[in-house]
Amino acid sequence: MIVKPASLRLQLLRRLLPAMLVLLLCGAGTAYWVAWHSATKAYDRALFDTTLAIADQLKMSGDKPLLPLTPQARAVLLRDNYDQVYYAVRGPDGELVDGEAGLQLPVSVHHRLPGGERHYYFDGYVNDKPIRIAALETEVSERVFTILSGETLVKRNALVREILLGMLLPELLLTIASISVVWFGISSGLMPLSKLRTELAERSHADLSPIQVDVPDELQPVIVEINELLNRLDHSLSSQRNFVSDAAHQLRNPIAALQAQVEAVASESPHDKQKFGGLLAATQRLSHLIDQMLALARAEPSPAQTYSKISLTELVGVVAETWLPKAIQQQIDLGFELSPTLVSGNSLLLQELLGNLLDNAIRHTPPDGSITVSCGQNEMGAWLTVEDSGEGIPEIEWESVFERFYQLPRGLREGNGLGLAIVRSIARQHGGEVLAGQSPKLGGAMFKVTLNYSH
Repeated sequence: MIVKPASLRLQLLRRLLPAMLVLLLCGAGTAYWVAWHSATKAYDRALFDTTLAIADQLKMSGDKPLLPLTPQARAVLLRDNYDQVYYAVRGPDGELVDGEAGLQLPVSVHHRLPGGERHYYFDGYVNDKPIRIAALETEVSERVFTILSGETLVKRNALVREILLGMLLPELLLTIASISVVWFGISSGLMPLSKLRTELAERSHADLSPIQVDVPDELQPVIVEINELLNRLDHSLSSQRNFVSDAAHQLRNPIAALQAQVEAVASESPHDKQKFGGLLAATQRLSHLIDQMLALARAEPSPAQTYSKISLTELVGVVAETWLPKAIQQQIDLGFELSPTLVSGNSLLLQELLGNLLDNAIRHTPPDGSITVSCGQNEMGAWLTVEDSGEGIPEIEWESVFERFYQLPRGLREGNGLGLAIVRSIARQHGGEVLAGQSPKLGGAMFKVTLNYSH
């Protein structure tokens, strides 16, 4: 199973976003803690003010402590629109002097006030309700009393929720804005890669010239290596083309001389004509192979190839003049169904393409058979087809016949297996393709070439 690698954009996001989110969460947590701490301190201070107010009213009546609060004063002291407020006054031994019995003394003391007074805050419960309590220790007539003031947590929890909601929305908007900025920054940073991809995608497979794209310094070594690779590939392909072309040229003259000598000997010795017939046929096949190798070398993509506007109807006429005598010699009806069609391409290569298709059709069409050449254009581009009335090609072989040196096992005429490979190479140079199939009109093989090349 092939695992698709993650894109560079996603890899950058995976590294940047977690760090950004951690920073945002830390900032939100810090701000929330500061706000909560400030609110708690303010409410605790209000509770402490209540204990001070009660402490001012605490007096001694003989040996008995007294808190002379009127009902109205008690109502004002305990009044709150949101929370329930409690107070209690306890003596030196923790006994209840006045107030709510549920307010218990704390376990430890945390703060002391100047002048011997002590105050502190702690969390407790009254009637199973969580409350916040402020405690004040004060001396009255040399006796220590503890004044407790507590309230439920409704206001505090409401403030916490308000702070949380008030911070979540800006933090969420900040997170979205940060992600957008990061995404835009990454996209902008990767723009040179997109330009490089476009530059490579728009190139013809024959264009091996150096890449000229402005990229950051970090990508310059990559561009240098790609250009060096293209240069090495260009030299390699040029050497290959030159070798095939030179070898074919060097072989052409000796083979032609050999063929001429065999024909001369065969004509001078009529009684040995049958003996020399096989040698002559082999020499002719070898000569044809050399010609096909030259054609294959020319069909390989090269920067030197030029393209111009070409009329397919005129091109078919030029090629037909060469192959029509051979078709007549084989007693084959060669017909044409042509529509005015213009393409952009190399005239010599397209003539080679059609010549190979006609050669293939003539070799595989029996006497008294038919071949039809047609061309036209539609919204997809130009097309050229060659159909024959031969035995056709099995569907399983429709793709294999375009491989180099591949031949059908039951071929009616001998070939070298290069003709259709040349056709495919030329068609692809012109931005098209060639497909094999069965002719719906003649019943034999059909080859359809699409030509979409625009230069």
